[in-house]
Amino acid sequence: MELNINEEKFFIADLNENLTKDNKPYYRFVLYDSNSKQYNAIMFNIKDVSYKPSKGDVILLNGVLQQYNGQMQLKILDVKKIDDAKSEDFMPKSNYDIDNMFENLKKIIFDNLKNDNLIKLCSCFFNDNDVTDKFKKMPAAKTIHHAYMGGLLEHTLSIVRLAIIMSRHYNNYVNQDLLIIGALFHDLGKIYELDLTGGINYSSSGRLVGHLLMGIEKVNEYIKTIESFPAELKDLIVHMIASHHGFLEFGSPQKPKTFEAIVLYYMDDLDAKINTISTIFDKEGIEEGWTSYDKLLERQLFKHNIED
Repeated sequence: MELNINEEKFFIADLNENLTKDNKPYYRFVLYDSNSKQYNAIMFNIKDVSYKPSKGDVILLNGVLQQYNGQMQLKILDVKKIDDAKSEDFMPKSNYDIDNMFENLKKIIFDNLKNDNLIKLCSCFFNDNDVTDKFKKMPAAKTIHHAYMGGLLEHTLSIVRLAIIMSRHYNNYVNQDLLIIGALFHDLGKIYELDLTGGINYSSSGRLVGHLLMGIEKVNEYIKTIESFPAELKDLIVHMIASHHGFLEFGSPQKPKTFEAIVLYYMDDLDAKINTISTIFDKEGIEEGWTSYDKLLERQLFKHNIED
């Protein structure tokens, strides 16, 4: 099956130049169309094109959508750059309404927090429009999980909801207020670590410092504005952010050492895994049955249709 693509707009999310067996150069692309649908694409006649495409460009192309090795691939015949288009219009986005998620997050937090110092800390965050504007549109990651605009907010809202459930289940051990704060701020540094210019990329400061330390720095800025904020409470919050990757080899400078930090680590990992698996099913169009082998998870995945 072949489908002609004529003068349609796409965003270049990734681009690599390779050589054929005959030592001829060609491009491999990852593209998004105006509906944020992803395409794998290839272009062979690259010497005949006056414009050299780059990652982050929005392009107008002609080509053929065809099957190759059992998967759909877009063969590009001709390409032109569009200078006045916004890359964010093409990037994948959360399926949930951003403003509704943000208002739900705010309501859940202030309906459940009891500690005055932590209420003030959350007020600092929600009143910081520069931060919340970035927080609402940023992905949770470059790849792997919630890797789309609004993904950070979606992931954070999910973790906060889990925090309330888990703290009530383990109410003899877990401080609900602390766990809510850890859930809210654990990935705050992603707003500085990631950059949406020309796609989802890491910023220079993100590569050098990382979101754990950047998040801690921002939370400490807020805490400094709150008079007589308890030092131990600050340390417990910082520890949750610093340790939420769980292990030193995964980027955490500390392993989780409190009930709240341990629960936060497992909630974060669980929510990321569920989103990752869901994305794999969606990407492969699996309604029921097995996926192909996933290198990251080191397994195939099975989707059933058993109803409740």
